[in-house]
Amino acid sequence: MTSQLIDLSHRIELGMFTHPGLPGPAWEAFRTREQSRQTSGTDFQIDQVTMVGNTGTYLDSPFHRFADGGDLASLPLTAVADLPLFLVDARQGGRGVGPDVLSAAVENETAVDALAGAAVLLHTGGDQAWGGEAYADEAPFLTADGAAWLVEHRPALVGIDAVNIDDLADPTRPAHTQLLGAGVLILEHLTRLDALPARGARLHAAPPPWSGVGTWPVRAYAVAPGNARTPDG
Repeated sequence: MTSQLIDLSHRIELGMFTHPGLPGPAWEAFRTREQSRQTSGTDFQIDQVTMVGNTGTYLDSPFHRFADGGDLASLPLTAVADLPLFLVDARQGGRGVGPDVLSAAVENETAVDALAGAAVLLHTGGDQAWGGEAYADEAPFLTADGAAWLVEHRPALVGIDAVNIDDLADPTRPAHTQLLGAGVLILEHLTRLDALPARGARLHAAPPPWSGVGTWPVRAYAVAPGNARTPDG
């Protein structure tokens, strides 16, 4: 069976807006092609990048929320790669994604533990406002009760195509607290979830194994059943 690759990540661009109050990325050539040519006779460019970990599409490890939680380097590849993908259509019913929406998505599943070890992606449509400050206005989010429901069903990872998995108006961040406290990873600022099948795809979203860092951008993508591969975007 052939498959297709579906890119679920936003492109990282100079000065881009990802989250209110956080700077966009910046970079410059640490060593230009001209400098490389002068010293070795061969052109290379070595870039120097400055950015916060919460840039573009990124993964949160427990260390992001808890000082004694596991950092990016602690994550096995089995937690972030080749995960069965479970898509939840949460585009109806208001901003907050709660247990009612989540349970409705699995009501026809034959396996009781359908979500255990899976990547649960919340398709809210919030990515339609990506690129400016309106992206953070009245954005969709996972409710505290919804996070508790997910923890009970033990997914490996929960993702959302919105500015934050929590309501930005709630500084206690209950979704982050419950999910990361239970070892469930968080993937924020996804996009193109409308291109995914509800079931049958597999998610890859591996960050570099960086010690002492809790959050970092990933190239999130899905491998889905299909007749042809989609071009990289």
